[in-house]
Amino acid sequence: MADQAYVYVRNNLSGGIDATRMLPDGSEASTTTISSANREKITLLGPEEWVVVTAPEGVDTKTCVASVKSDVDLDTLHSRTDSNWTIKIVPNELPPDTPTTVNITLGVDEPE
Repeated sequence: MADQAYVYVRNNLSGGIDATRMLPDGSEASTTTISSANREKITLLGPEEWVVVTAPEGVDTKTCVASVKSDVDLDTLHSRTDSNWTIKIVPNELPPDTPTTVNITLGVDEPE
């Protein structure tokens, strides 16, 4: 499987969100705050890392619009609690030197 994944998180919500890269042992590697109408790249350095996205105060992630897309045939495991999304990328057949790209959009997409 790919050794890395590039996860682009777009915030279409009205408040800022935090995207935290989690290490295999469950500890936090880094947290990036993404303001409304912006997008940030989170690099996962191995298949055992994942991203936790925390919603702004007052947003219920169980009912909020969220999409996870990739340009390759890729599965993700994602779960929701009242205040965050957890996104894990399922091992895939990509060569180790081909990074996986995943796009996560929170909130409704702007019409193009």
